Amino acid sequence: MKSRNGSRPPVKRKSKEAKRGVSSTKTTLARAGATCTVVHGDSRVELGALKGEVDLIVTSPPYADARHHHYDSIHPDKFVDWFLTFHEPFYAALKPTGSLVINIKDKVVDGVRHRYVWRTIEALCERGWFAVDDYLWHKPNAMPGYWPTRLRDGWEYCFHLAKSKRPFFNPDAVRKPIGDWVESRLRNLGKNDNSRHNSVNASGFGRDISKWVGKQTVLPSNVLTIALVGKNKGHPAVFPVDLPLFFIKLLCPSDGLVVDPFAGSGTTGIAALSVGRSCVLIDNNAEYCEEAIRRLQIEAAAGWCSARPSLNA
Repeated sequence: MKSRNGSRPPVKRKSKEAKRGVSSTKTTLARAGATCTVVHGDSRVELGALKGEVDLIVTSPPYADARHHHYDSIHPDKFVDWFLTFHEPFYAALKPTGSLVINIKDKVVDGVRHRYVWRTIEALCERGWFAVDDYLWHKPNAMPGYWPTRLRDGWEYCFHLAKSKRPFFNPDAVRKPIGDWVESRLRNLGKNDNSRHNSVNASGFGRDISKWVGKQTVLPSNVLTIALVGKNKGHPAVFPVDLPLFFIKLLCPSDGLVVDPFAGSGTTGIAALSVGRSCVLIDNNAEYCEEAIRRLQIEAAAGWCSARPSLNA
């Protein structure tokens, strides 16, 4: 039977993940030696077959009080206790150099920001995780609106946690082209530029701008400007492929394994296979799993993600 885009569903095969013991419902695709397995199940159970095998868990857990049936609706007051039920399976699945990236959004309750996001991170750190860095996902096209005491939300948190203080980290994989303003500045170096003087307040932040001459790329900041994508009718909260892609490049080796334990419609799988990383997508909602498979098939038929532009800093 052909899929909606006319391509035939792939033949099931025993992937590396299946050999490791994941009770997958479907193995969807293979690309350049990498495989993607979609699992309909509870990640707290399924991850038991991957102890010490995973390089990166990157995910966006259900928002508090989400209005869709994805691990049900979790009240902000109960979110920390609920998320901690995943702590041990996540920790056990990761390699010693592995990382956990959580994209999470806070919630306004009775007109003020609920603190469940920070309480969750604190609780994880109290249980042995290291908080390596905090990233902000800046959404330049966030939904407009009006609220009596606050402005529209234009960003979300992405927390990088790890089992050690020195997890796998490859910043060269996410370098971005140097900006035109830098090239212009370098063409017109003044007497104060070759060794920029300390500011009047003696802050001590002088830098030798001339060292940038000849450089083609720079490291991005931890503010990631990535536009929202349209809602997928198979899942109400689709994040853009470039978001998990950034962290996969940065935190997962080229032959590594990526897991998304709240996989939704499979965006993390598309990102992982586009750069040759094997992945396991787990979700407890059968409809989301089917939607993930459908999206992966469409992406395969289209030739996969082309080289994506560097992210704005």
